[in-house]
Amino acid sequence: MGESTAPLKKTYDSYIAIALQPRTYGCRNKDDVRRNLDNLTRLIDESMYVCPILGEIKLVSLTEGCLQGMWDEYSDMEQVKYCREVAVTIPGPEIDVLAEKAKEYNIYLAGQAKVVEADIMPDRCFNMGFIISPEGEVILKHRKNALAIIEGMTTPYDIWDVWAEKVGDALEACYPVVKTEIGNLAVSICAETYFPETFRAFSLMGAEVVMRLSWPQPQVMDGCWETINRARAFDNHCYVVAANPGPYFTHPDVDSPVTLFGGQSMIVDYLGQIVRKAGHPNEGYVPAEINLKRLREFRVFSAAPLMQANMRSSLWKQIYERWPEYPKNLHLEKTYLLEERKELQIEVAGKLIEAGILTPPDQ
Repeated sequence: MGESTAPLKKTYDSYIAIALQPRTYGCRNKDDVRRNLDNLTRLIDESMYVCPILGEIKLVSLTEGCLQGMWDEYSDMEQVKYCREVAVTIPGPEIDVLAEKAKEYNIYLAGQAKVVEADIMPDRCFNMGFIISPEGEVILKHRKNALAIIEGMTTPYDIWDVWAEKVGDALEACYPVVKTEIGNLAVSICAETYFPETFRAFSLMGAEVVMRLSWPQPQVMDGCWETINRARAFDNHCYVVAANPGPYFTHPDVDSPVTLFGGQSMIVDYLGQIVRKAGHPNEGYVPAEINLKRLREFRVFSAAPLMQANMRSSLWKQIYERWPEYPKNLHLEKTYLLEERKELQIEVAGKLIEAGILTPPDQ
């Protein structure tokens, strides 16, 4: 889904965005999902009670894992089984609950879910970012394009032939941006933000405010979470609303949480400066101003964006022409469990060695 076709409302010069930092439970079934959903609606209510002191709130971002957690990764659940027992649909009853909150508070609400889309492939599951409008409509769907090895979901690239036929093969089909009165919005998810190209693609689509959902330990305590948030914001002169889970429970029957993520949610401005940050791993929220007018003035009149105007795209495209391609269509016929994904990664690394990009550790 690309940009909205609805007429735009009056543009906000500035507003308050909130990055939520919820406690999260790994979900083994749909009943477990309800536990997360109840907690999210409570936390939205609590943030809306306190944060309006800063100004009008127009955007709230949830985290990756906010609805279903990561039980499928922890247990190495087979994807077809996950589609039957845990995955949600959009539209669907779980998203309807969040849509009611968006309407109640007249906000845009960004989040993530593991979603089955029967019209694309009924036994494959996408890690999907979404944005709900103040009218309660899902106006953007972004399927995660790069996964960590522990993730057993499907990306558009994994079913490319079907994806290209049913959704499209243009960049817009993989990196959607929606234009709204609070700016051009996009959603990025965890592992795909390892790659600067993810944010560059959103930038090419006009993104001004990008939600970056979640990052695990130990890279939060190592500072990588903050470093990448600030670098992506500065590289693309965009705001980054970075929401990361707080306490994480492996499943709802576990008494004590683990620091799987570690919080540290933050909002970063277009100069790479942290506007506000949660300096803790607990449940909470981070409100901060998005100054859209100042961002747009900077992009047009500052000397800094000339770096983007001077992109050497015809030169740099050779990087990707020479880089060995990751195999397409891996999930058309089957899905892969963790050990198989590890073997695949080693195989791809071998191609990089053959191309002279990587040097073997024994040399």
